[in-house]
Amino acid sequence: MSADLRTAACDYLAERRARGYRLEDHDSLIAGFLDGLETRGVSIISVADAVAFAHATPTGRHRRHAVRLHVIRGLAAYVHALDPATAELIPDRLIVGPVTRGVPYLYTPEQTVQLMARAALLQPASMAAAVRTLIGLVAATGLRSGEALGLDIEDVDRHRQLLRVVGKYGKERLVPLHRSTIDALDAYLQVRATTPAAPSGPLLVGPRGGRLNSNTARALFRAVANDCRLDARPGCSPPRLHDFRHSFAVDTLIDAHGQGVDVDARIAALATYLGHVDPAGTYWYLTASPELMAIVTDRMTAHQHRSRP
Repeated sequence: MSADLRTAACDYLAERRARGYRLEDHDSLIAGFLDGLETRGVSIISVADAVAFAHATPTGRHRRHAVRLHVIRGLAAYVHALDPATAELIPDRLIVGPVTRGVPYLYTPEQTVQLMARAALLQPASMAAAVRTLIGLVAATGLRSGEALGLDIEDVDRHRQLLRVVGKYGKERLVPLHRSTIDALDAYLQVRATTPAAPSGPLLVGPRGGRLNSNTARALFRAVANDCRLDARPGCSPPRLHDFRHSFAVDTLIDAHGQGVDVDARIAALATYLGHVDPAGTYWYLTASPELMAIVTDRMTAHQHRSRP
């Protein structure tokens, strides 16, 4: 087994992480792949070995096989660029992993108000204030719930009405806040001051002053949503905290269509605002709502009529 492959793998992972990728399971997968090559006395990366490694897992799920091959494909491309004789390029889509998205529960403004009002009845009062603020914040900004829970007080720029948000892969972005959101955060901070929390540090805290735990927050939201008995939506899972992000995105695109603006330009801006790594994830929202689908269909029909001679 050539030590060059091990060295190249370390360099590959380091360079990818330097560009912001987290690569949480890449180390173990690549190490396992290289261990297998070493055991058999193989010193090059071949397509056949990569595919065999992808399928060498106890789980029979096709998506897992695709993920394993994707990890080795990236390494092979890197090594091939250094020395084509040491690694074959692995074609894309040798194993296609199905990607399915659940239908999001899209909240109406009235339901958001209802959920916040019910959250305000939780006990103790400090927990009620934190969960109510969390719901309002993700509904108003489209943040991921984990991003909101990870905020520190120092991330709130009241003067410029901005939030500094750390999203996926450690990428930072600035999110503008409406004046009413700033006022709501100010009101929450008054309640937060009654807890044992330090004057700096985590924005949303539990009764003991530590950062509000994500599992606790999601469990409390499920309890609040159950108490509100929201209307069931065909094909939807039960309401989730994360669905406020979907609602924000869909409402933004509905508004864009209503204004007749360049929707592609709005999607590009929305992708940046939401912190999407791939804009294709933002285009998915065009199919996430029956109302939005109807608008898209109407505009396509109108365009086809205009295009006919």
